Amino acid sequence: MFTNKDYLKFIEESKDKKLDIVITSVVETKGSTYAKVGNMMLVNSQNEFTGVLGSKYLQNKILESSKEAMISKKTLYFESIPADESSGHGNSKFKIEPFFYENNYNNISEYIKRPYSILIFGSGAHVTSLISMANLMAWETTIIDIKINKNYVNEADNFIEIQNIEDILSMDLNLYNAAIILSHNPKTDNTYLKALINSNIEYIGMMGNKKNMKRITEEFNLNNDKRFYAPIGLDIGGNTHQAIALSICAQIEAKKNGKI
Repeated sequence: MFTNKDYLKFIEESKDKKLDIVITSVVETKGSTYAKVGNMMLVNSQNEFTGVLGSKYLQNKILESSKEAMISKKTLYFESIPADESSGHGNSKFKIEPFFYENNYNNISEYIKRPYSILIFGSGAHVTSLISMANLMAWETTIIDIKINKNYVNEADNFIEIQNIEDILSMDLNLYNAAIILSHNPKTDNTYLKALINSNIEYIGMMGNKKNMKRITEEFNLNNDKRFYAPIGLDIGGNTHQAIALSICAQIEAKKNGKI
């Protein structure tokens, strides 16, 4: 199922152009494979595509099979088996299913799921790289702040500008999968954190020095809350704004996939 906003954008753009779509999905693997079960590639009738499932040979095979599925109007299957057994590559089985514009892509909704969604508190220049990295991951990004500076965050998907800090306490935050507090303002951060703790958000990250983060963890009784990560991000040894963005997104992805 789609948790990738790029796939949804591809469908909308193909629909605007009245194009048919083929979805190729990995349904079974054995051994070491690039793409895992559930990974997908979408191709439209102009041979445009989004998603990558493997090598150049496999990519071309999927493009050819997509054309065949559109012509036959049938769901096809094929298996990728390495010619050289000693190569270390495993086997993959793929399902190639066509969806047609004239039928309004009937049943394509079975594949559609809301994209992974992150809520970012703050709109300063330090947020720009994080949005770029989140967009690369094809996550849906929402900026929330008082007086949003869109010069720094214009690549975000959504914006929520609040008038009073207390407004956050009455908002439904359960729509989001992850939340990141980057506002660098002690007067607002505690209120943001209070609202997030009372939500069902699965990841809550907060930027700050270790001493303050320890104090906040104890003050809000978060020592045993496995959702809370502060200071935010994995320790990857970098200190540039790009490296910090990478460390944050890496930690979110690890949490998303049950690795931490």
